[in-house]
Amino acid sequence: MRWGLALPALALTLTACGTAEDPAAVSLRLFELARIDEPSDEQLGTTFDPALAADGRAALLDALSTLAHLSSPQVVDLHQPAGPDDAFADLVAELRGGGTAHFTVRLRRGGDETDPWRVIWFQGPGVEWPATRSKRGAGLTTWTD
Repeated sequence: MRWGLALPALALTLTACGTAEDPAAVSLRLFELARIDEPSDEQLGTTFDPALAADGRAALLDALSTLAHLSSPQVVDLHQPAGPDDAFADLVAELRGGGTAHFTVRLRRGGDETDPWRVIWFQGPGVEWPATRSKRGAGLTTWTD
């Protein structure tokens, strides 16, 4: 389902109904937090799963710092393959030197439609939080016969 033009209308509808902020708005908040030198625990707790954010605060702040130089983030697609309380947002953001970068953000909320959406994972060029796989790089390999 394409949400490009429908996202602003959806946000207004959800606000009018008194439900929690929509997943698209929460995913865009990543880029706002990335521009803050030291986000507070409260700011992180309203955007991220509090348990994940507290466990790996340093890793989260490092991951956010990679987003700080990006501008004009836009949600281009929103998927809810596992039901109404689980969402994936696909975003694009402009790079300083030109070009775009693509990101995916996974969000969840409690079983009640008034529960807040929280980021539980995001990934893009050179960044993944929380990291789910081992990194490739300058490792040492030894072969024996």
